[in-house]
Amino acid sequence: MSTVAFHFNVSDRFDYVCRLARKAQAAGAGAVFVADADVLERIDRDLWCLSGIDFLPHCRATASPGMQAHSPLVLTSRLQEPARQGTVLVNLLATVPEGYEGFDRVIEVVGLEERERSAARARWRQYAAAGLPLTRFDARRDGVSK
Repeated sequence: MSTVAFHFNVSDRFDYVCRLARKAQAAGAGAVFVADADVLERIDRDLWCLSGIDFLPHCRATASPGMQAHSPLVLTSRLQEPARQGTVLVNLLATVPEGYEGFDRVIEVVGLEERERSAARARWRQYAAAGLPLTRFDARRDGVSK
């Protein structure tokens, strides 16, 4: 059964996602980031430019299986394969992604705009209706370490 954590009040979703990616890699966990194509393009670019000393190996879900096996971070617009052991799903879509059930942990990143917050409330209700344990994380109050 998946656990779902909603990270609310995220002022810069791209910066926040890059920091989540860094934390996942440092913890030895893999992460799959699911988002629309334009968002994935920006995340891909930001991961390459994160810092002068960090490199976060990542690839698209369309990469070869060998490339994916060596990339702890995978970017995709649609979940196709079952999750690898220890992989976290980071959802940046406005809807609950089909196939989230294959992940032990799901992170929902929610910005400050009312449109995002409203969509997040609908996702929360959907996860709750499925009987999943839900937690809230206020990014403005609790922060994510850099």
